Amino acid sequence: MKRIALLVCGILLVISNTAEARRTRWTNSVSYTHPVQVAPAASNDAVTSSAPSATSGQVTQVSYSTSTAQGVANLMAANNRVGHWGGNPGYEGCGCGATQAAAYNVCCYGNSGMATVDVGYAQSASGMWYCCRRYR
Repeated sequence: MKRIALLVCGILLVISNTAEARRTRWTNSVSYTHPVQVAPAASNDAVTSSAPSATSGQVTQVSYSTSTAQGVANLMAANNRVGHWGGNPGYEGCGCGATQAAAYNVCCYGNSGMATVDVGYAQSASGMWYCCRRYR
C-alpha cells in the first residue's frame, strides 16, 4: 500500500512539473525582455578621457545579422538572454558573464579543441557581457 501511495505521489509530482514547464515555456513571463540599444563595445585601449559626449550627435549602426558572431552577440544583449539564433552552418558557442573574458570562457564548445574563427561581444543595458564564438 505504501508503494502504491509513493508511486501515485511521484507520478503527480512529475505531471505537475511537466505542466508547469509547459505553461511557462510558451509565455513571456520573464521580467527582463525590455528592448535595449546595444553598441559595439570599445576595447580598453580605445577608451580615452576625451570620449564623445551624448550631445555630439554621433550615431552608431548596430548589426543584428545572424551571419556574424557580432550580430548574434548584439541580439543576445538586446534580448538579455543567451541563445543560438541560427545563421551559422558550423558550431557556435554562446555565453554571458560579468566581463568579456567570463562570457568568452563559458561559451559552449569552448574546450572542444575546435578553432575559434569568429567572435563577437556586446554589453546589455544591465551591464552583462554576451559573447558568441563560432568554430571550425
